[in-house]
Amino acid sequence: MEAHNRDLYLYERLNARVLGVSMDDVVTNRYFAHSLNLEFPLLSNPLPWMGIAYGAYSREAPFLPDGSPNWFGRRTVIIDKRGIIRYIKDGSPDNKEILLFLLKLEKEFQK
Repeated sequence: MEAHNRDLYLYERLNARVLGVSMDDVVTNRYFAHSLNLEFPLLSNPLPWMGIAYGAYSREAPFLPDGSPNWFGRRTVIIDKRGIIRYIKDGSPDNKEILLFLLKLEKEFQK
């Protein structure tokens, strides 16, 4: 997340917006964003619908340190200007990979 925050100006040049989504409540997200000095929004999605819609839900949940199931994994999704999902990757891919993909999309839209 810190790398995305550091490169926000590059995302903006490529007409992209960075959002974080978490099942945590708004107060927890606000604290987390403040602790990392994040300058992009963290959305609170306490119900699982967004995670299910974007494929981050897993029935075979790994367990958190407190023993509770972690039903949602980290996933990176890029949605184009028309609302079409163009990129999905589990985990946190390198920023450079994402920025190169966004550059490719920007060139497509300029044609």
